[in-house]
Amino acid sequence: MAKDDSCLSGQGKLFEVLGQQFGSEGKGAIVTYLAPVMSLGVRTGAGNAGHTGYFREKKFVMRQIPSVWVNPLAKLVIGIGAMISLPLLFEEIAEIERYLPIRQRLYIDSRAHVIQEEHIQREQEGDLAERIGSCSATAREGIGTATAAKVLREESCVLARDTIPLRPYCVDTVDMINTELDEGQYVLLEGTQGFGLSLDHGYFPFVTSRDTSAAALAASVGVNPSAFNTEIIGVVRTYPIRVAGQSGNFDLDSTELTWKDVARRAGAKCSIVERTSVTKKVRRVATFSFEGFQRACQVNRPTELAVTFGDYLDWSVHEKHRITEPIGEFLDRLEMIADAPVTLLKTGPKTTIDFSWYRQSMLRKLAA
Repeated sequence: MAKDDSCLSGQGKLFEVLGQQFGSEGKGAIVTYLAPVMSLGVRTGAGNAGHTGYFREKKFVMRQIPSVWVNPLAKLVIGIGAMISLPLLFEEIAEIERYLPIRQRLYIDSRAHVIQEEHIQREQEGDLAERIGSCSATAREGIGTATAAKVLREESCVLARDTIPLRPYCVDTVDMINTELDEGQYVLLEGTQGFGLSLDHGYFPFVTSRDTSAAALAASVGVNPSAFNTEIIGVVRTYPIRVAGQSGNFDLDSTELTWKDVARRAGAKCSIVERTSVTKKVRRVATFSFEGFQRACQVNRPTELAVTFGDYLDWSVHEKHRITEPIGEFLDRLEMIADAPVTLLKTGPKTTIDFSWYRQSMLRKLAA
């Protein structure tokens, strides 16, 4: 049944940008593309996921601060469910301030948790370090340990409101986000990692420390999507990746490849190799899993799709605003499975084809 807009509590619009695979789908690029129309951007999770984008032709990787920062008018929120790394946060603040003011528009939930040195040491030393290393390609930055401490209510837990450097930024972000939506603004929730890494839905134990589904993202910042006009944007890459090392299986209908295989399939004469945003290790890569994609759509119910690395299907479109038959067939199949349109296609790091704009343009021509 379609949502009855008359029952919605606010006229604002909520956007959730979610990875549908194992992370590194290109969420940062999609968020920066959407940023100009957003009033507020929210990020939760922790610093083990780097979101890449471009600002004034310069590449950046954000691990803590929302990528919506590229809009100088947008408010930036680190939500109640976040795990904050103080060194990382202030490093990103300093980097952003080279281009735009940020301190006056950055808000951190007073009840977000702050990773302590104790949490990091426990992941890097002793028996716990061995157990973590045997089942996960973790960054060993204390995130899993801090999350466990939160669940166990250990004394090692420290909240943002009790951390002196964070106090100037501390507010009730749950109230702030909901008020923004009630007042008719556009709010973007920036999901981290991907559905295949979900603590609940992924290939346990090769998963992250939280659920990464659409429902969990909204819950982690204190928003009920059914109360607002909500768009769930599922971000999908043409060749899914997993991080290097013991990072777990791909989906059953996937075949693991080399990056030389990807370049050959794309018809690229240059080398194609990807490294992780955070650890800089060469990523594992595989063929697209339609079974995995179907499962992600079943749980997340995306209302539209953003497809990245379209040039990996046909290198002739690299950084061009056009598609070819192999790409068109791939997009058609995704739309059929998801029952949702592909609205954005990336054919390179700096090139985005906006099909929603093309569709609106065609409708205007037909109506004329």
